[in-house]
Amino acid sequence: MDDNFIKETELNGVFIIARPTFEDERGFFRESFRKRDLDKRLGYEFNPVQSNHSRSKKGVLRGIHVAPWHKLATVISGAVQQVVVDLRKKSPTFGQHISMLINEENRISLCIPAGCGNAYLVLSDGVDYTYLTTDYWSAGKELGIIYNDPKLNIKWEIDSPILSEKDLENPPVSEIFP
Repeated sequence: MDDNFIKETELNGVFIIARPTFEDERGFFRESFRKRDLDKRLGYEFNPVQSNHSRSKKGVLRGIHVAPWHKLATVISGAVQQVVVDLRKKSPTFGQHISMLINEENRISLCIPAGCGNAYLVLSDGVDYTYLTTDYWSAGKELGIIYNDPKLNIKWEIDSPILSEKDLENPPVSEIFP
């Protein structure tokens, strides 16, 4: 993987961001977000208004959450199976998903556009997962899709993940997008 790039994935509008990392005997330094570069590649302004930090233990699956705001997600420590599902009705990749490893070693971020489902499964003993959003969270703005929807056919790395009661009650994609 190049040290410095912003690359579109197979899903329309979903981008992997890798910034240079400078390491020495003290540790490392990296710019995790550079607005000008991201805006140029995205073709729109990414204006974050909220930063969220989640800590989860091994086996926890969070999502699939569909929000009306853009996200920039990063793993600070640990490792996750990151899944993004395109649920934008007018997108050429509607109904498709990508799955990738994001961890503290590869130091990549993922830009997830509004209307895409976001989920991650913790593969390490624990994870610190952060994300910037372009709108403020409030109850009722976010939708959920059941993680094991057969129509999506996502191959999760763990057979029996730990989910919140809310995520266990999410409907299949066919109930939201008939």
